[in-house]
Amino acid sequence: MRSATQHALAAVKREIDTVTQIDADSVRGLFGVVDTLAESKPLASALVERGATPESKRTLVERVFGSQPGGAAVRILATVAAQKWDSAEELIQVTQEAAIRALAQATGNHEQLGTELDAFLDTVLSNGDLELSLGTRLQAADTKVALVNRLFGQRLSVDTMRLLASLFTHSGGRRTRRLVSWARQIVADQANRSVAVVTVARALGDQQLARLKAGLTARFGREVAVNQIIDPAVIGGMRIEFGDVVIDDTAAARLHDLRLQLA
Repeated sequence: MRSATQHALAAVKREIDTVTQIDADSVRGLFGVVDTLAESKPLASALVERGATPESKRTLVERVFGSQPGGAAVRILATVAAQKWDSAEELIQVTQEAAIRALAQATGNHEQLGTELDAFLDTVLSNGDLELSLGTRLQAADTKVALVNRLFGQRLSVDTMRLLASLFTHSGGRRTRRLVSWARQIVADQANRSVAVVTVARALGDQQLARLKAGLTARFGREVAVNQIIDPAVIGGMRIEFGDVVIDDTAAARLHDLRLQLA
């Protein structure tokens, strides 16, 4: 993967890291956005136009999708569109990846999604006829999705079925093993992108934030996103909450400890 694409994907992932549970319904709408982009090549082409500015692309996204998938989905799509992609096909695949990531992030169901994708793939690969039916390029996408719904609709969660429908509708010519494994890796990767809640008296500057992210990533051994909370009551320093770990180095905490020592 070229470095420019990696940089662009990193920007999309950072936007997805800000998604919370209240955004779940909105980000589910990203799968519909993938459908729209695939059905409207002029629109997809406009969003990868080299001569267009990121601002004009964001404006186009908001004009076309602003009232449909909702705030979080539009923010993510605007971030996708603002990057540089080589083709409309790449844009569609990246948007599909963003939909999968955002679904895992917003619902928090990384484990369930991963387990069900694994179970689905195991079942397909153990049945030669089914693998052939889903893998052949001679079968229409709608027929494949109908088959998946008929065989797995009562066994897998609604979100997993939504994800699988998108995969088989927009497979990009990939076979079932590669296609589902790709989605499984995305879910696993998103689960490893953790968010630290950092409380400070004043907003951290870009360089401070970058150093903090690098330090947390080094300490915890995986990529860490930072969600800043501004609270003047901490006076100075910062409080970091990461899972069960709490690091309180605020001036307020130090003053509290000093009072206890003097009491």
